[in-house]
Amino acid sequence: MKHKQKRIQFTKAKLQAHPRLRELIKNDLVNLKVNHCISELPIEVIQTLLDLNPLPVTPDTNDDCYLTLAPSGILERFKAHPLSKKLILKVHIYPADVVDHVLSVTLLYNCAITLYLKNGLGANIQQRHGCFKVHGIHAPKKTILANLANTSPSIFR
Repeated sequence: MKHKQKRIQFTKAKLQAHPRLRELIKNDLVNLKVNHCISELPIEVIQTLLDLNPLPVTPDTNDDCYLTLAPSGILERFKAHPLSKKLILKVHIYPADVVDHVLSVTLLYNCAITLYLKNGLGANIQQRHGCFKVHGIHAPKKTILANLANTSPSIFR
């Protein structure tokens, strides 16, 4: 399946949730808390996270914006960063005829794989954090990682 890639200045990206996306996720359970640690993250960390997670979109036929094909709560959190004007968002632009396929991949297949991998993430972060220290590589505090994960630092045991 072909898609185009584009880089857009983060604060100028005109995004709206695709109407079908809104309908498919309206019953999702979300337990987000205010995340103050976003402003403490170096802008380079946030930019790298954005680069690693391009947003799937489709053009809106009635406007000059893009309709998102995946939940993008993380983007809202990054808008709070004091240097968000320097960020660049990567989007994958899909044609309208593959919207249903992309929605099934982002909302079901990707979530299933994430759930499968989630079982060991806390322990993996703990082990990796220790390895970073052993190798003398700077690692963020566990409280910052816990805030990003919307959980307690005790999960990393």
